[in-house]
Amino acid sequence: MGEYMRRFWHPVCLSEQLTDFPLATKILNEDLVVFRDKSGRVGILHKHCSHRGTSLEFGIISDKGIRCCYHGWLFDIDGKILETPGEPPESKLKDSFYHGAYQAREYKGIVFVYMGPPDMKPAFPIRDTWVEPGVKMVPFILEVGNNWLQTQENNLDPSHSSFLHTRITEHFAGSFTEVPRIDYQIVGEGNGVIYSCKRRLGDYMWVRQLHTFLPNESHVGTVYHEGDSQLYFQRALWSRWIVPRDDVMSVYIGWRLFGEEYPGGQEDECGIEKIDMPGQARIENYEEAQRFPGDWEAQAAQRPIAIHALEHKGTTDGGVALIRKALRQALHGEAPKAWPEPAVAGVEDSEPVNLYTEDTVLKIPAAGDYNKEWELLGEVGAKVTDIVFGGDEFEGRERIDRIQARLKELEATYN
Repeated sequence: MGEYMRRFWHPVCLSEQLTDFPLATKILNEDLVVFRDKSGRVGILHKHCSHRGTSLEFGIISDKGIRCCYHGWLFDIDGKILETPGEPPESKLKDSFYHGAYQAREYKGIVFVYMGPPDMKPAFPIRDTWVEPGVKMVPFILEVGNNWLQTQENNLDPSHSSFLHTRITEHFAGSFTEVPRIDYQIVGEGNGVIYSCKRRLGDYMWVRQLHTFLPNESHVGTVYHEGDSQLYFQRALWSRWIVPRDDVMSVYIGWRLFGEEYPGGQEDECGIEKIDMPGQARIENYEEAQRFPGDWEAQAAQRPIAIHALEHKGTTDGGVALIRKALRQALHGEAPKAWPEPAVAGVEDSEPVNLYTEDTVLKIPAAGDYNKEWELLGEVGAKVTDIVFGGDEFEGRERIDRIQARLKELEATYN
């Protein structure tokens, strides 16, 4: 799994965390130091100086690169050794090797790293919501007290929202209380998984989809809508990654999208160790955590690494089972599209990729008894998914407008 993850770009920290001092961190079980030199460039280097092992977290940020505090060696952002001031002028030591370094990419307030083979580096992935006019992306970062996979699996477990986030602790809108009908599928020829989550809310039917890209990227819809008014293809409000620090600790980094079509929450609730989606961050007070647990407590309490052999999965765990299957298929070479393709020479960013995350609330009369209603939820949900997928032949605002128009047409056929 580590080799697979190294083929992707991963967020490391927020831009605002790069100050006058280097930032020590750990990603994919490697100790690293991240810094911005005085010329504005971001470097991601192996944490320990290749001279005598002193940590570069105590290094001096320079006009070009970072200087070790111990003997003054100066390292550029690509690991090239620029100066070894204690050595004789004729010394060739600095030209004989490079310090360990990884390529950094800064995008909209987040620093990303690519840690795989240089010749296999993919283009930086762009998602369609990130380039919509008028969208403001506010970054956040949270530490996670468990293995990355159980937090990523939580994204494919929408049933827990009806319990943990509404009935147990009131994190989300009351519309989440209703236990949904859920259908799951692998998409993108193996590179992702979506769920389609359907709820009956009085005169309304709420169809909610979440799009997850392998291995650890997800896009999440609203948690604020009460399901008491029509809504057509509202986009993802959060884009986020769950990145392993090591086998038992992770970091949760992403953006909250704000704008006219992304309502709810507050910008000042997003940042370092805070996010405007309630029930995500760790509750430091133990008694309060016992009274009002959230995702952090529920996932960390599965043990630092969940023991799958001790689970007794039920019908609510279809998404968990499917993402495990999708990851196995990727690792076994059964889904070639689950591996990113190397970038074409000279291409830094991908073309915007359409997201299938959405929330739609349609005014559709109830079918009557439980079985008929269950069938209706499945029928309408499948049609909504088909409409969203069908929008891929268009781009940008035209795609959104066409999907919304078709959803309104679908609603009209049931009234």
